[in-house]
Parts: sequence; structure tokens; C-alpha cells
Amino acid sequence: MIPTPSCVYHKNIALTLENNNYICNKCKKKYMIHNNVPSILKKNPESESWNTWGIDEVKMSGDSYYKRSIGLLPEKEASKSFARFLIREKLYQKGDTVLDFGCATGHFLRSLRNHLDPEVNYTGFDSHFEFLQWGKKAYGDTCNFIHCDALDIPFPDKSFDISIVNLFHFFPDIEAALKEAIRVTKKYLVWRTPVGDNANYLIKIIKDDPYDKLGNLTYDRNDLKFDLYMLFAKKYIIKLIESLDAKVIKVEKDTDFEPFDNTVLPEFKYIPSTKTVGEYQINGSIVLDWHYFVIDCR
Repeated sequence: MIPTPSCVYHKNIALTLENNNYICNKCKKKYMIHNNVPSILKKNPESESWNTWGIDEVKMSGDSYYKRSIGLLPEKEASKSFARFLIREKLYQKGDTVLDFGCATGHFLRSLRNHLDPEVNYTGFDSHFEFLQWGKKAYGDTCNFIHCDALDIPFPDKSFDISIVNLFHFFPDIEAALKEAIRVTKKYLVWRTPVGDNANYLIKIIKDDPYDKLGNLTYDRNDLKFDLYMLFAKKYIIKLIESLDAKVIKVEKDTDFEPFDNTVLPEFKYIPSTKTVGEYQINGSIVLDWHYFVIDCR
């Protein structure tokens, strides 16, 4: 069962279900439920200046995630690796509640069921409501989806035994994201992320527009839309997590994936996609050296 959601303004106060709405018992704020997916947001992250995803990109990406969820595309190598890592490190126990950050259509759930536990108690959340509707279409009521923001997770402290994260390298404020993830996790936060090679890389990706549209590109321009890649050095990550009163108990490079090339698939023709080169994955010109960080939140 999914823990009872809480108001984003009062995280330790449960919401009451009334007439297909969740209502905060303190401030009486209402949150809608559509197709059994509650939408609990303080501020819509889709409107943030750093988020350049338009609805067409969401639809194209969602189509690929949905096809992975229902088996029309292969399981993601990352999701299979994640499930095997949880088993190998004995982090998961049957009956544990699992929270999936930025779950899209729940395509990681397919691998969790195939390689971890067919009855895994899964809750996924995402800021894009369209993704979650595809997830509901794929899985029905066999799991839980919630529309919310990773920086304002609407659950009380220590709500989930295990949290899994595969997207914080896109976040502009890693400290705020980790702090909130640690807050809602009872046992282990398992974070898979690409790391920098003894350096921190804060990369803005400006889309390929001509000079007469972009003008002179300088590091201090703040008038351009961009995508983000945040690659932090391992030592930086460990010290950051310690500053949040948690502890890294395992760091392991992820090489547990078969060769793949998403760039040749039509579903990925117009969206960012990756392929393997040896033990690394690359996205455009960016080399992704993936590592697991196991964070003890107990």
C-alpha cells in the first residue's frame, strides 16, 4: 500500500480523501485525483526556466518509456542493472516499499518485477503528468503513481524503505534534491549517477541553433534556454551527503550493462539518447561514467 500522501506545505500531516480529492486536514488545500493519480504540487516544475522540455518532447519521450513498460522495446540496461544491484548488495527485503524518483511511465518497474520481486511494493512519481497516465495505462492499479515535485515530496518523513534515483544529474540544486530524498527514506537511498573524473562539471547544453539566432555564446548569458548535466566528483558527493547527516556505505562503478545504441531507434530520433562505448555510455559529446552510491538513511 502507498503511504498516505501529505500536503506539500505540511509534510507530516496526512491528507484525507473526499469526493475524488485529497484535502489537507490543516490548511484544507485540495489536490485533484485523475485516473487514480493524485496531483500534489506546490509549484509546477515544468514552468521552471531551466526545464526546456516542451509537450512534443514529453510525448516523444513518453512513447519510448511506455513501449519499454509494456515490452515493445527492450528493458533499459540501467533498470536491469539497478534491480540486480539491489539483490547483490542485499539492500532489498521482500515487503519493502520502494519509491522511484522521476519514474516517467514506470519503466523501471518492469525490471524490478522481472529481476527483483514480482510483487514489489512500488510507488513512482514524476513532474510530467502525461508520463504517469501512460504508466497507469501500462500497469493499471498494480502499483502507485503520484504527480509531484522531487523538491517537495508529499509524504511524511521515513515513508519508504528504499528510494531509487537515476536522474539527479539533471537537477540544478543537488543539495536540495538529496535532502528531500533522504528525508522520505527509512533505510537506503540508492543513487545511480554519472560522476566527474576528479572534478565537478556543471554543463549547460544549448541546442544547436545558428549564430544569427544565438549570437555570442558566453558563460554568463542567462537569456538562453538550456538542458543540464551535473557531474560531481565522488569525493564531493560523499562529503555533501555527510553534510546532510547521512552516510555513504557503498560506491560502485556500474558496468553491469550490455552494449546498446538508442540513437538508431526511431523512438529516440528527436530526443536525447545514449549509446555505449566500452564500459562507458555517451550522450552526444558527454561521457557518462555511471556509479552507484548507497546512502544509509537510518
